[in-house]
Amino acid sequence: MQLAGASPSGNRPRWVRDLQRDALGYSFAGPAVILLVIFSIVAIVVSLWISFHEWTFLRDERPWVGLENYAKALDDPVFGKAFRNTARYAAIVVPAITGLGLLLALIGNEARQGRAVFRTIFFIPTLTPLVVLSFLWIWLFEPTGSFNIVLEKLGLPTPNWLMDPVMAPFAIIIMSVWAHVGYYMVIFMAGLADIPQIYYDASEVDGANIFQRFWHITLPLLRNTLIFVVVILAIGAFQVFDQVYLMTRGGPDNSTEVMQALIYKQGFEFFHMGYASAMAWYLFAAIAFFTAIQMRIFRSQQLY
Repeated sequence: MQLAGASPSGNRPRWVRDLQRDALGYSFAGPAVILLVIFSIVAIVVSLWISFHEWTFLRDERPWVGLENYAKALDDPVFGKAFRNTARYAAIVVPAITGLGLLLALIGNEARQGRAVFRTIFFIPTLTPLVVLSFLWIWLFEPTGSFNIVLEKLGLPTPNWLMDPVMAPFAIIIMSVWAHVGYYMVIFMAGLADIPQIYYDASEVDGANIFQRFWHITLPLLRNTLIFVVVILAIGAFQVFDQVYLMTRGGPDNSTEVMQALIYKQGFEFFHMGYASAMAWYLFAAIAFFTAIQMRIFRSQQLY
């Protein structure tokens, strides 16, 4: 017998009570989840379906071709060169930004005054859109631009940076390192601030020098931050697009062609959506493979 004034909600199933309790949270998270499902999960499944078809916007017939698009990519010399260029870009940019970002973070962390100014100077490029930065560096890399003016004053050769198949990839790399190093410097500085000072005080008592403190204290305790930086950098490096597309469009002679730019060209310039989707899945497999290797090698451990 129900007592007077007692709520009947106690007789409802538990999942109904949980839903009522969390309804406000679901209402806030719902729109973001819907967008995620539509533009990420559904889009991924649709791209896999498209990759098995000869899919183009130029005609209504889109026949099933199975793995033909995947086999075509493996036989395409431009695809092979784009994959090698992307891998080379990642192999240089990831260690360069990681090492330089960590070095700048160590310098900024030791600064007694002007630390905020130091962070701001290097972080400003990350606030500027890559489109703007790309056009700025096109001007710097011109035959009569600032880079060649300095090289000429030093008596060094003055290459045509963006039109030389040898120098163009390194021009893209220089620009990318400069544009992104400030962001990862700030992440490293945050990681350094999280290391307890007591470890450094104890090492000074034991007579450890600066290199010993870095190798035995800073680097091990910065491990989780280092893992995050390397993994995120590697994923971003394999997806490089803006600066390549704007500065060189993959030239000269496909020397700077990268996977993302090639996928974009095949899909939205040549309208070969099936072929572009197959290449996108190759890129996804490469990113997943290298990320898994990194996570295996740098397995995160809480050290303190």
